[in-house]
Amino acid sequence: MLPATAAEALHGLIRVRPYGWLASPLPTNPAAAAERLHELRDQDHADHPAAGGPLAVLAARATAAVAALGTPPTAVLKLHADVGAYNAELLAYALVGHCPVLPRLLGAADASRSLLLEHLPDPFDWAPADAPAALVDAVAAVHAAPAHLDVADALAPFRLGRLTAAPAPAWIGDPDAWHTALTLCSRAHGPMHIPVGHLDLKPEHVRHRGGDSAVCLIDIETLRPDVTGLIDLITLPAVLRQAGRPMAGPVVRELYRAATARHGATWTTTDLRAALIAYQRATGLATLSGLAD
Repeated sequence: MLPATAAEALHGLIRVRPYGWLASPLPTNPAAAAERLHELRDQDHADHPAAGGPLAVLAARATAAVAALGTPPTAVLKLHADVGAYNAELLAYALVGHCPVLPRLLGAADASRSLLLEHLPDPFDWAPADAPAALVDAVAAVHAAPAHLDVADALAPFRLGRLTAAPAPAWIGDPDAWHTALTLCSRAHGPMHIPVGHLDLKPEHVRHRGGDSAVCLIDIETLRPDVTGLIDLITLPAVLRQAGRPMAGPVVRELYRAATARHGATWTTTDLRAALIAYQRATGLATLSGLAD
């Protein structure tokens, strides 16, 4: 299910999971979650220098348990209930984990479906005038990150040149519009690019690294190839509204276009507007928040 911010922006695209989809849910009681996390930390991550010290549970959900490690915290330990979600987060780090606006992946254990991540405690300061532009640039940096990888053959089907020639996914309502959006993305990023998108964007997932002004985005488990970065551009106006920094859609769009240009893409305003409109038609999104105006 989509997070709250994305649900606001992506109304019409939400697909609710069927009841009972999770085969082995995790305990939602914080004490029980802490016990489980202690066990797997000692079992799978004890040798990492960032894994020592006290463990403080940050989230205890049926789908995932998360804890901060150390005093002050230096790492985050994350346990997935679903192997698909664990593999998806590993794939996200394989594609974009080298990007400096993301927390570092410190370790992973397939047996327990757990990840050890860099801890980023400092919340983002939304007050400065350039705060929205800094967020948009961070999102654009993630979208551009796969261009700097020599991607394995297993991921070749996700390159734009292959996606534009492949059948549209089953969840797409208008295949012609989907291929129009992909063609325009390929024109901007190149046919060898792997389009990534669907970051879990919301104000609390925007952080600073080490008290400096560098913007970081946490919790990238929902990022996936093939949906394109357009989905995150469409979410950005909702994030800015919820952060108390509302901004007109065309302004957000032009900030994004300029940011992607700094990271190597060649979007024009005309092509970006056309891609957004085609993406809305293809996916059934209820609104583009003025981005195509």
